[in-house]
Amino acid sequence: MDLAPNHTLNGSGRLRRLGRFGFPVEELVDGERSLAALGRDGSLRMFFGSGRRVVLADGAEWRIKSMTSGRHIVPIITSAEGTIAISGPLYAKRSYGINGKDYGLNLIPMGKTGFNSSGLWVLLRHEDQKAIIDQSDRTVRAEEPIPLGAVIMAFTLITHGIPGEGDLMPKRD
Repeated sequence: MDLAPNHTLNGSGRLRRLGRFGFPVEELVDGERSLAALGRDGSLRMFFGSGRRVVLADGAEWRIKSMTSGRHIVPIITSAEGTIAISGPLYAKRSYGINGKDYGLNLIPMGKTGFNSSGLWVLLRHEDQKAIIDQSDRTVRAEEPIPLGAVIMAFTLITHGIPGEGDLMPKRD
C-alpha cells in the first residue's frame, strides 16, 4: 500500500466526542494528536442528506455520503480529488467490504452481532488481520498503517450498517 503518511493511522486511535453542536463534534485521535475532525453524524444526514463533513489534520476535506449499489444504499467517502473509500455488504449480514484506490479490506464482527455481541470488529486483508475495532470504547488498534478512509468508513459501518442489507421478508424455498 502506497499511502500518504498523513492519511494513515499508525498504531492505535480512538474517536473522541467534543460536543453536540457546531464543528467538529468528534475527532479521530492518535494519542493526543488529532488526525481528523468529524461533523454531526446521523443516518438520515448521511444516507439521504448532505452527508457528514470530515476535515483531516492537513486541511483536506472529505464528506461521508451515500450512493446506490444494486438494492443497497452504501456509504462512500469523497473528496475534491474523487472517491476515498466505498463500502458494500459481503457474504453475511453485518459484514462489509471497504475499498479505496490502493486497498481492499473486509470488516467483520468477532462473534455474534446484536445485543449480545462482543462489540469487537476486525479489519482483514484477505485472511490477514490488520486492525481490531472496539465498538464499546470506540478505539482501533492497527497492526500496520491503515488508511484513514478505511478507519472512518469502518466506524460509519459499525454505527449505521447498510440500509437494505437484511431481508425484510423471509424467502420461501
